[in-house]
Amino acid sequence: MSRTWNMKEVVLAVILSVACGVVYLGWSTLWIPISALVGPVGAGFMFGIWVIASPIVAYIIRKPGAALIAEVAAAAVEMLTGSHFGLSALLIGVFQGLGAELAFAIFGYRRFNVWTLMLSGALAAVGSMVYSVIANGMGYYTPTMFWLTLGIQVVSGILLGGLLAKIVVEALARTGVLNSYEMMKSRRRRGTGNGLPTGS
Repeated sequence: MSRTWNMKEVVLAVILSVACGVVYLGWSTLWIPISALVGPVGAGFMFGIWVIASPIVAYIIRKPGAALIAEVAAAAVEMLTGSHFGLSALLIGVFQGLGAELAFAIFGYRRFNVWTLMLSGALAAVGSMVYSVIANGMGYYTPTMFWLTLGIQVVSGILLGGLLAKIVVEALARTGVLNSYEMMKSRRRRGTGNGLPTGS
């Protein structure tokens, strides 16, 4: 597997990151009334959508840096299109992207399956909490609130980040639009190039 990006991969990463950034903006707007109803901790179940760019792009392109670049780019789009989170949307995107990237780096960028995608979502949640502690201080949380928030966001990252990313990409794969990217090239090398869900 080549680790050098080609222009087609760059273009796809940009398109997907922009699309995710627009979704992030809409999700941020929806967060306001939901947070008012169930509180910020309860609204943590929404977290996973905000990190979905990382596993989607990394799963398709399979290059070092893909998860981080996608998340930061999507967060930048969210910020620039008017997120009420302002600059913090971009800053938290950096920490989330670093967490997501770590999941793929752990395996030397050789393992791209649903479990790695779910780990990516979980570690993005850890990155998000690291940013929150840096920005707000540990005094912002009671111990119970800290662990509850982290737990909810990790579960959401696993399900709405990693697992949902797998479902979205498999749907795209069935259309044939991903045939020239590393994800499908890898399947063809293994004799599983039919676009159906597989473990890699």
